[in-house]
Amino acid sequence: MRAVIDLIRFKRINTHLAGVMLVCLCVGHGNSSGADGLPKGILGRTEPLVNPVLLGYYESFLESQDIDTFLQNILARYNDSTLLRLLESSQVEARRASVLALGLMGGPQCNGPVAARMKDSDPVVRRFAENALWGIWFRSDSPANNEELTAVRNLLTEERFEEAMIRVNALIAKAPQFAEAWNQRAILHFTRGDLQKSVDDCREVVKRNPYHFGAMSGMAQSLVKLGKPNEALDVFKTQIKIQPHNEAVQAAIDSLERGRL
Repeated sequence: MRAVIDLIRFKRINTHLAGVMLVCLCVGHGNSSGADGLPKGILGRTEPLVNPVLLGYYESFLESQDIDTFLQNILARYNDSTLLRLLESSQVEARRASVLALGLMGGPQCNGPVAARMKDSDPVVRRFAENALWGIWFRSDSPANNEELTAVRNLLTEERFEEAMIRVNALIAKAPQFAEAWNQRAILHFTRGDLQKSVDDCREVVKRNPYHFGAMSGMAQSLVKLGKPNEALDVFKTQIKIQPHNEAVQAAIDSLERGRL
């Protein structure tokens, strides 16, 4: 029941949380001391993986839905390394709290460990991990490039597609290693009906970020529309390996396999 309550609460704040994750794209790790004077990460060296301080912050967040205060509390005491260790906690609330925190402040080195939580036995941890990855992906390059990507995303949201295309092309030329830039261009191509171009860009995303379930899903859907069900099936089968609890992907696999008979 507690998992259901947490998931309901999370759904209520999901839009706000996503916005805060993007606002925090350019938040740096700053100096090595937190706002309370304690070195960041010190708790990870002195407390067990079931961390009462982190759990207190998480409980307060669930009650208040104040994501800004939660973030400031985390930044004051924790670093990525500590939170990554807490992902392995046997206590589900610690895993939920650490995934939530990494979605707000985690760097690109958190990509794989957070993606692994999409296989977690707890549905809230899995949902938090999916949302956390988008935050990590949007801040996986330099602050300037992260900011430019956010501008592209905003243009997409406003349906200013031509402007978005000009800027994302320039960003990819400047930072070809930035996987999420390719993904945003893939979304643009899909929106404009250029399905093969979208597939090509999705492949570039997955080359750079093999955990990018969004690009895999978009690629597979485009391939289906292009009349390439076998290729789509292969992509969905790759996606289900990193998201084994994704019922929609499994349903797509089942449907495509039935079509082969």
